Amino acid sequence: MTELIRPKPPLTLPALVVTCENDSGSTPAMAQAIASEITRSQCHILPGLRHLGLIEAPQSFAGRLTQFLSLHA
Repeated sequence: MTELIRPKPPLTLPALVVTCENDSGSTPAMAQAIASEITRSQCHILPGLRHLGLIEAPQSFAGRLTQFLSLHA
């Protein structure tokens, strides 16, 4: 597996990076690091959720995604 770090050319489109507060596989620190490499990105950490947050609280993800898309559509 190849990991994409500091892609060339850099990503420049708006990006939303989302993870859960208690996700051990995609930690908040990882999400913040990814977002820091994308100029026009937003990072959002969903509080209290774990790795399956999308299944546990789909409305939290959908709300954040809808908000992001409304700003960039």
